[in-house]
Amino acid sequence: MSRTWFGTDGIRGKAGVGPLATPFLVRLGLALGEQAQADLGERGAEPGAQALVLLARDTRESGPAITTALADGLNAAGAKVIDLGVLPTPGLAMAMRARGALRGVVISASHNPWEDNGVKVFGAGGHKLTDTQEHALEARVEDLGGESDGRLPAEVSLAGGASAVHEDDGVAEYVDAVLAHFKGLDLSRFTMVVDCAHGAASRTAPAVLRALGATVTLECAEPNGRNINDDCGSTHLDRIATANRDGQFDLGLAFDGDADRVLMVDALGRACTGDHMLGLLGTWLDGAGRLPGSTVVATVMSNLGLQRMLDSHGITLLRTAVGDRYVKAAMRTGDYGLGGEDSGHLLFGAEHEYTGDGLYTALRVLQALIDTDQTLAQVIDAMPVVPQVLLNVPVESRPPVDRLPALQERVAMAEGRFGNDIRIVLRYSGTERLARVMVEGIDGDTVDDLAAELSQVWTEEIAIHGPDGAATA
Repeated sequence: MSRTWFGTDGIRGKAGVGPLATPFLVRLGLALGEQAQADLGERGAEPGAQALVLLARDTRESGPAITTALADGLNAAGAKVIDLGVLPTPGLAMAMRARGALRGVVISASHNPWEDNGVKVFGAGGHKLTDTQEHALEARVEDLGGESDGRLPAEVSLAGGASAVHEDDGVAEYVDAVLAHFKGLDLSRFTMVVDCAHGAASRTAPAVLRALGATVTLECAEPNGRNINDDCGSTHLDRIATANRDGQFDLGLAFDGDADRVLMVDALGRACTGDHMLGLLGTWLDGAGRLPGSTVVATVMSNLGLQRMLDSHGITLLRTAVGDRYVKAAMRTGDYGLGGEDSGHLLFGAEHEYTGDGLYTALRVLQALIDTDQTLAQVIDAMPVVPQVLLNVPVESRPPVDRLPALQERVAMAEGRFGNDIRIVLRYSGTERLARVMVEGIDGDTVDDLAAELSQVWTEEIAIHGPDGAATA
């Protein structure tokens, strides 16, 4: 069953409108608080006990208002709310485990522009809600008035609409916890440029890296509410790439807005993606006997080059649907220790509670470089990237891909012709009205032509099919 408001990574959109308007957010907070209180009751809590809910946000100027709206609803449901302020998403998950919180919310739109924002909801233990929990949450929000009712819920009006929110700075707690985990790691050999995307990493990343001995030059670590991800961060590597091409640094790090992922560049300014990092970490851990099942988990979007590299080391690449929730689910089911996405969103097993954490990932990569006596350039060279094209196709409706016969026929023809030398992934975006076409193969021209052809076929076929895939008159 599809979700109405939740996408692959929570709710996301323009701040102040739709599901990010105040009335909806209050309803969401109320439903979330009720869910947390119900969980508390199932655990045998005394009547009147309050479920703890933690809130955190990135640096967007809309963050405080969204925090207040959610807190109004949470308080009306009887929950206890603590606002941890600006904090990386993994910092909230860590704080939830430390404090025993039953729910947590990060207000962030990750790598999106400042005008956007979002709501990422976490359950007990700092894990994202299951599909079943999200469906139940959406159903309750709909009962309360959904997105169309511009009034505040009566329950909040009766409560006065005033939030009793405790405030706490979560940064020190997060920094101390990361340093404790990497105690003894000496980064004094590294001179690096670090791009914090004017986001949640601006206080945490430099503090940890410098405490471990690295020489750090900061870029984009002065947030003003509107400059988050503005030509910087993990989706704009040119900034640190240019700096590194001048030969000043050993490497560069770039975080996204909420710091749950990181990408890197080598001394020549070349990109080191999540796939490169999975290749390095997978072979390093497996060589030390610390890769459960000799398996790395990645999504269908990871490059064929990663699969071939891991195959050559006797390591299995297990692919999942797109989204870290699916990577995490596969890791937990198989008790695997490493997984992630090419975007730089990596997950580690029980040692880090399957939490995506850009800073933790960067430190693990640096640790692996030291232990294997490699440079980042050698890591990049070790995994030749197979030509890959990603195209975004605007769509008004999203009929199931398997119900578009012309598109399926063209895919079958390509796979029949090229076999294992081609890989095609067709899916809809979980956060935007886009169809995504991914084609990769050993021949770049073939990849380009096939991606363009599939995009055209998809667009044309959607125009003659209804939302359910049935041909329209």
